[in-house]
Amino acid sequence: MNILVTGANGFVAREIINRLVSLGHHVIGCVRNRESCVIENDNVRIIQTDFQSNTEKSNWLPFLLKSNIDVVINCVGVFQTLTSKAMWDIHYNAPRALFDACQEVGIKKIIQISALGVDKSDVDYAKSKLSAETYLQSLNIDSVIIRPSFVYGKGSYGGSSLFRGLAALPFFIFLPGGGQQLLQPVHVHDLVTVVEKSLDLSGKQLLCAVGSEKLSLQSLLNKMRAWLGFKKAINIKVPLFLIKLSAKFGDFFRNAPLSTTGVKLMVIDNVVTDQAFDQLKNTVGFAPRSFTDGLNEMTSSVQDRWHARLFFLRPLLRLSIAYIWIVSGIGSLWVGLSQTFPPNFGHLPIAMISAGIMEILLGLVVLCNYRLKIVGSIQVFLMIISTIISFISPTSYWSYAFGMLTFNILLFFATLVMMALESDR
Repeated sequence: MNILVTGANGFVAREIINRLVSLGHHVIGCVRNRESCVIENDNVRIIQTDFQSNTEKSNWLPFLLKSNIDVVINCVGVFQTLTSKAMWDIHYNAPRALFDACQEVGIKKIIQISALGVDKSDVDYAKSKLSAETYLQSLNIDSVIIRPSFVYGKGSYGGSSLFRGLAALPFFIFLPGGGQQLLQPVHVHDLVTVVEKSLDLSGKQLLCAVGSEKLSLQSLLNKMRAWLGFKKAINIKVPLFLIKLSAKFGDFFRNAPLSTTGVKLMVIDNVVTDQAFDQLKNTVGFAPRSFTDGLNEMTSSVQDRWHARLFFLRPLLRLSIAYIWIVSGIGSLWVGLSQTFPPNFGHLPIAMISAGIMEILLGLVVLCNYRLKIVGSIQVFLMIISTIISFISPTSYWSYAFGMLTFNILLFFATLVMMALESDR
């Protein structure tokens, strides 16, 4: 079959694509940015589409008409966007336009990857996902809506990265709201198998893709810590209001570890009834493995441990670098505006003022987590230039030059680490 997979750069979508290719299907993957595409497979054709702007049926019809698509699998999903409108465009308006186009050209089936609990929360993420489900079910086309619980596997993105980060904190495991919320994690390979089996289903189906084990968040984090290979930690219950306060700060920064959406979804039970699990088993013909078995079948690596330990350090490093640049810029402005320089210092006051403004602007951009690789490159270049200039200045200025060299060495390598940790996606 010819199968279109949207959100092809995502953790789940890539696993789905690998399975489909292994089964002999012809796959077309939709990505938002072709340059950041991580799929290297001659059997997969990649096209660039932006769900935030392709919100009209006319955006999809020409492509569907000429590509002879049999099945569409929509895997697009985001936890954080700059605006509520962007969230609704990505989760509802663009999928609705795609679904309408599919119905018009006679696509055989649509498989919608949603999320467990979208019918229990009032956040835009859940409401927009649920609205897309409702609209798809109203159309005259075969469809399978899959609501996975917390998805885990060898790699990690989003919620799985957050849980790994919480599990890997030194000495302590902090339990949001007490950590008694129930989850029913599903291994990504089992989720992919559910998608594979859905290709053969007819009519309209709603499947809750969960594992066979229900466990508390506290138990999950401790099991994950043991899997990572870290010593047992003291479990500390953190009041929910503190978590929500931290999430409020996270809402102001892009790609922050915590957000209001994530916290609201994390503090509710994310499990299904025994009847719903039996329905899943009977429909797809197998029982997804338990979380304990899933972990036992994977081997953690040094990369897993590094990623988990760096999860919360990464944003703290970025905030520290932003703080240093902003404070340094304020200091340069203060010196340039308030100090009296000897005549042989020439245009140094103007240079100090200009440098101060530049440093503050760079610090603010880093604070906003915008284009960190580009901004980091500019910062590294400026540190090299400023160090060179300071040493060719009058000898009376060299004490400052040596101080700047000491400061720049530390900041130079911290900036390189920040850039290395920044995702290309």
